Amino acid sequence: MEKKSEKRAEKDWKIKRPGKYQLLVLLPFAFCYAFFIVLGDWQRSAPYSNMQNMLRLMLWTVISYGVLFALGFLLENGAALVAACLPAGVRTAVFGAFFGKCFLREKRRAGRWRVWLLFFLLCLLCYLPYYLMYFPTWFNNDAVWQMEQALGLAARSNHHPYFHTLIIKAFLTAGYGLFGSYTGAVALYTFFQMALTAAVFGFFLYLLYRRGTGILWLGLAVFFYALLPVNGMYSICMGKDAWFTAAFLLFLYAVKSCADETESSNGVDGQEKPDRRRWLLFFVTGLLVCLLRSNGIFVFLGTAFFLILSQLLSRRGMDGTAGQSGEMSRRRQAYGKRRNSCVSVAAVLVCYLLWQGPVLHFLQVEPPDTIESLTMPTQHLLCAYAKGGNLTPEEVEMLEAVVPLAQIDEYYNPYLFDITKNYIREHGNQQAIADHKWEYAKLWLRVGLRNPMLYLEAQIRQTAGYYALHIPHEQILYSDYFMVENPFGIETQRKVFSYDAGLAMDAFLQWFQKCYNKVWSLGMNTWLLLAAFACALYRKREALVFVPCVMLIGSLLLASPVYNEFRYAYGVFAALPFLLSVCFGKEERDG
Repeated sequence: MEKKSEKRAEKDWKIKRPGKYQLLVLLPFAFCYAFFIVLGDWQRSAPYSNMQNMLRLMLWTVISYGVLFALGFLLENGAALVAACLPAGVRTAVFGAFFGKCFLREKRRAGRWRVWLLFFLLCLLCYLPYYLMYFPTWFNNDAVWQMEQALGLAARSNHHPYFHTLIIKAFLTAGYGLFGSYTGAVALYTFFQMALTAAVFGFFLYLLYRRGTGILWLGLAVFFYALLPVNGMYSICMGKDAWFTAAFLLFLYAVKSCADETESSNGVDGQEKPDRRRWLLFFVTGLLVCLLRSNGIFVFLGTAFFLILSQLLSRRGMDGTAGQSGEMSRRRQAYGKRRNSCVSVAAVLVCYLLWQGPVLHFLQVEPPDTIESLTMPTQHLLCAYAKGGNLTPEEVEMLEAVVPLAQIDEYYNPYLFDITKNYIREHGNQQAIADHKWEYAKLWLRVGLRNPMLYLEAQIRQTAGYYALHIPHEQILYSDYFMVENPFGIETQRKVFSYDAGLAMDAFLQWFQKCYNKVWSLGMNTWLLLAAFACALYRKREALVFVPCVMLIGSLLLASPVYNEFRYAYGVFAALPFLLSVCFGKEERDG
């Protein structure tokens, strides 16, 4: 055993030359970073000519490629480079005792569920003070509207996913029956949501533990999930964000589990049978992602496409490599896994379409209004008009039929679409768009062909917060109020400390928000995500686990109503410790 371990160590300490795959796979990521840098700082780019900006893009592409290549090469060969400078007897002590145990990965640990229970209770204990100090919940205006729908005080709407409204209704019914008050009912809902958040985060800490994550990185992950105030606050916020993040993280795990099963098709004996439990988890979590956020269907469809594509490519790489005795068995095995994936994806889509159509119609739930889903086209057209773009009188008249252009200074905000859409709802006529969809679609296309740079400016200003490191406005992690006025008589009832001490917690949360904005941003989330994704591909790690996060960011770039809203990208933030462990750790598949 010692000789085998020494041989394995010697293999790890050999420098691996990059091949064509490693040299090519980093190119799209380098282009992304170049666009992030040049377009993310639009004010600095505007004075330059188009040719100058193209040269800047080329320069930043070269620089980004060099940085990504250096990072991937060092991650792949860092141990070999350091070992080359150390005596043979010191290598094992340095890499085994320090790097392996403290930061990287050692042997897989036994998967004991009491470890998950310990992590779950730790997270729950850390979130409990927020729950007791802001009892019964963090109540915002969206939650008030959903609660009114659940109690039959307002018309049912799918503006906020009605599936989440039904969850609220279930807890209100049970809680009111148990405690006889809406305060008690909301407290029951909030406690369950907090426990759900703690259970999912504890599960991901358990996964890191089981994978053999070094003790230092595991400790940082515990701090990240259990002690960061933003996690505690979102766990008690009566909204869909905690539910969607929990479903999103479990979906991410299901994708990795199914991808690992696909890779196991290249096993030696070919006797492994498809595990239907993995695909059942994929179905359940995928459906929840679709039902708990309006952009969830885009996340699911994009991920499903790449998952099935990876199965086809895996089969192609297997052809001709199997021996005659095991070839038929492996083909049957690969076919079974492709069948399970296609059935799971189809089942999610069928259930989603049934929910969006017949079920919501039967429940008399109104769909979101027309303007809700037209963030980018509206911002493009208004920017073209406000900036003096080339529009014909007929095109201006079509815009005027929807929203009064004379008052554009009152409602047009290039960073926040909520102001515009609310103004259109109150003073405009969004029905004109609903009645003439194709005419307004052609209007958007015609104006865009004549004013491409103004469309680009509108696109950047509406989305820059998700990829630019520096933005003109601070992002809001949580509001400066935690209990809005509501018709249910629910008020904050602190269960620990006095009222004055509770205000000290408010000051602490605001201090943390300001501190966070100085050292981190949503753009930093995206930069770190793509760097880890690129390095995982460079090192030929299982990279499908990154795809849901990339799809989530992509959906925000297509239709985000706020250009730097933290809660929209909270799922990416919460997934970072696990994704980085996949990128940095040793190659090893989960069973």
